[in-house]
Amino acid sequence: MKIQKTTFYRTCASVLTAGAALVALPQFSSAQTTIWHDDFDLNPVGANSASGTYGRIAYNFSGTGVGAPIVIITNSAPDTIATNNNFTHTNYCAFIFTSANTSPPLPLNFGWDINSIATTGGNTNTSLRAYTLSFDMAVKGDGINNLGGYVGPICYLFGQNAAGGWSSGEYYGNGAQTNISAGFFPAPTAGWVHYSMPLGSFGTANAGALNPTDPAFSFGFGAYMAGLAVTNNEEIDVANVEVTMAPPPPIAPPKMAIVPATPELRIFSQDHTATYNQEGFATQDPNQSWVGVATPSNPVTYALTFKDFNTVANYTMNVQFAPGAAPGNPYGVYQGNNDLLWTIVSHGGTSGFTTAIAFKTNSPANVNGAETNVVIAPLTTGSLTGVGTWSLTFTSDTNGTVTSPDGTKESFVLDPNAAAQFANPLTICFGTNPNSVAGYGQFIDFAQLGITNVIDGTEFDDFTQDSSLNTGLWNPGFSLNAGSVIQVSTDTPFWVNWAIPDEGYTLGTEPNVGNGAVPLYTPNYYGGATGVTITGPNQMGLNLKWALIPSECLPTVDGSQGGTPAINGYFQLSNPAPTQ
Repeated sequence: MKIQKTTFYRTCASVLTAGAALVALPQFSSAQTTIWHDDFDLNPVGANSASGTYGRIAYNFSGTGVGAPIVIITNSAPDTIATNNNFTHTNYCAFIFTSANTSPPLPLNFGWDINSIATTGGNTNTSLRAYTLSFDMAVKGDGINNLGGYVGPICYLFGQNAAGGWSSGEYYGNGAQTNISAGFFPAPTAGWVHYSMPLGSFGTANAGALNPTDPAFSFGFGAYMAGLAVTNNEEIDVANVEVTMAPPPPIAPPKMAIVPATPELRIFSQDHTATYNQEGFATQDPNQSWVGVATPSNPVTYALTFKDFNTVANYTMNVQFAPGAAPGNPYGVYQGNNDLLWTIVSHGGTSGFTTAIAFKTNSPANVNGAETNVVIAPLTTGSLTGVGTWSLTFTSDTNGTVTSPDGTKESFVLDPNAAAQFANPLTICFGTNPNSVAGYGQFIDFAQLGITNVIDGTEFDDFTQDSSLNTGLWNPGFSLNAGSVIQVSTDTPFWVNWAIPDEGYTLGTEPNVGNGAVPLYTPNYYGGATGVTITGPNQMGLNLKWALIPSECLPTVDGSQGGTPAINGYFQLSNPAPTQ
């Protein structure tokens, strides 16, 4: 079958390949969605909400009784409340405090907090740019003045995955706060004033994002009033609090590529949470040590042949000789007290590769994931390319050499006391780690791997001839993430990858682009006749998803399962999804 490299998008207004039909882009609405609101109907009018549904709604940092803050729900005449958006309720929340109970007047740290009111649903975004906080406010009494000091003045909104007010939101919640001033509050003569505040403009250090999983939000403000007179009386009234969300912008059709696949064993750096995390595989046989076996006439050699190792700077292949480490434990190397480490490091582009030997012995397990290595040989053995065979050879318990693909060789000698720590049982873990953000999603391709003259004999695997990973020899459980070690066989001719985000898009294939003669079906539909499915798609690193396509998952001439293979095939990312 001839597969043409194609990108075609059913939701695009224009297509990227000639001859395909134009399909209209779905309409995109700009209507706001209300995801949270409080009309203060949850407490009876006249109720002190400090003991009601709203929880901790008023607080005073100056101490109990200072300023006597109270909160009450009211709709007393002659107040006329402005209405915003969809809500026309008449209740409002009155926050009242005074300094008359102190002599001389004390500075008043105050706050007002709606604590953990449930969301109304429909929250599908996380970006603060999408949210707007709005409410109505009026001030009565002597007005707000002399704001400043340790607390605020601030206005805030936080998601509440756990109970708590401003302090728990600030330190543990998702959301934002912004500085305000005395001018933020209306004058006592102004009546009700409407506020509309995009959360994306809250430019404070702890501005985060609202999380769609937050079941409740908490809104409030706080300030420090430094110069109240004895007779000062203040009242702040708030009504119709709500949070609206602009619909997220439509996801652009993800760009897709088709890459020829050749037989090999590929290791992706799938994880992208830490640059030291490893993906790879380990030996199943626990007797891989050279100690007590290697002699000049019976050298023990560990040989790695790479088919592709052209990757970014500092991307590293780690060969870790771990006494007693379980081959299916991704943390076994770091949890052990002893480890001999052979590294092969790319320096990016045309800068070549270098290798080194290091070890740790009798060192406590390092739970932070970084070995305490003692470098024993600053080896400069290297190669302009990582492709080819790298070998580590021991001729005794302590003496060894490392050889690069260009034949360059260097020697090293282990401390005799250290060598004894690496007797059997010993597992070898082959792992890649990115060592930089640029390394996320990169990969190494193995052609062959051989271990000769260990106590259990010789182990050799030609991955270019394998139809599946030989789990009698190798355990992929060493990977931090399943699906990072992929055997590419002669029956898997193509990789397909595409950029994320890809929400709503599904991979499909057909023998003719968009002419309707054969519907768009998923590759797994075609493989259903034989029980074969694609490998993936899995997100590898930060930006790409990869899927390995078997021959059985390619389209047929008439769209039937198990039918005659089509001469041409096209892969498409489709939204809506293929029919089967």
